[in-house]
Amino acid sequence: MTRKRFNANCLERYEFVDFILQYLRKTCELSPASSRVSNHLKFIKGTFFEKKKHHSVAIAGYGGSGKDIRALPTPLQTELLPLVFAHWDRVSKGDKKLPLLILGHSFDEVFLRKINLLSAAIPDIRPIQYVNVVRFDSLEDRARRLDGHYQVLLAKNEKIKNEVYDFQAVVVEYLKAGGDLGGHQYQVLDCEVPAGEGTVKSEMIDILALERKRKWLTVIELKYEKLTSSRMQSVIFQGLDYCNWVENHKRGLAMLFPKYKIDTRRRTRLILANGPEGFPKFHRDFAEACAARDRYQEIELYAGTDSPPLKMSRV
Repeated sequence: MTRKRFNANCLERYEFVDFILQYLRKTCELSPASSRVSNHLKFIKGTFFEKKKHHSVAIAGYGGSGKDIRALPTPLQTELLPLVFAHWDRVSKGDKKLPLLILGHSFDEVFLRKINLLSAAIPDIRPIQYVNVVRFDSLEDRARRLDGHYQVLLAKNEKIKNEVYDFQAVVVEYLKAGGDLGGHQYQVLDCEVPAGEGTVKSEMIDILALERKRKWLTVIELKYEKLTSSRMQSVIFQGLDYCNWVENHKRGLAMLFPKYKIDTRRRTRLILANGPEGFPKFHRDFAEACAARDRYQEIELYAGTDSPPLKMSRV
């Protein structure tokens, strides 16, 4: 069977890259000084505002859709890396603190693994996906829908029936009202956050939150399941996978949420929450094993009540 050749011309649509650039103009005063297209990549240099001053930045934009980037043959991905490095090297002029932004529709693990090869020479690499930016651009509408659903639940005093609508709404309301988890209070940044390309569709972080005092990014993964459910059994691994994604993207996320002053030096925390059944013992054992191996990876497990207003207890 003849293998279909990859048509690199599909990468020469830069509307997703341009959308991210426009968004960054609003959030961190990104100002491009020059732009050129070479070998199906858009190379930009400019400045942005962070920590009360302007900084230079190098940007490499990958055109096309997420499907186009996923179809990009791995040898070609590797061949593009010297071009990306050469662009950063020209802009940085030896300044290793200068960030490199990688922009595109969405990136899978293979793509990110290739990009991470540059980290030996470029300490500050910030991937930013269109699929995140376009959702964050509409987060106020999403917050209103969640709040409306919660008010209906609260007015009718109904039992929590499922994870996707009911439990997520009451947990968000609990955090908004100042409810604490382990003595910490959290700002909800967004819900259903795309976290990498799965085999069928993007995986979603239930709640991406920020600890209010110390500004730690936190993944909150929700289940409303019986202990015997296969979805419940796998939740701790799902949550850790999301934490790894946030670790790779947290400096880019900080540019999308500049007003919250995210502390990107701190490891992403993981909070798992279920209904009244709590969690199986092996989840606690596994969390303890993670803490023993890596003291910076914090994992907390909570059980919630079955009706609003929500109460949460540490498991």
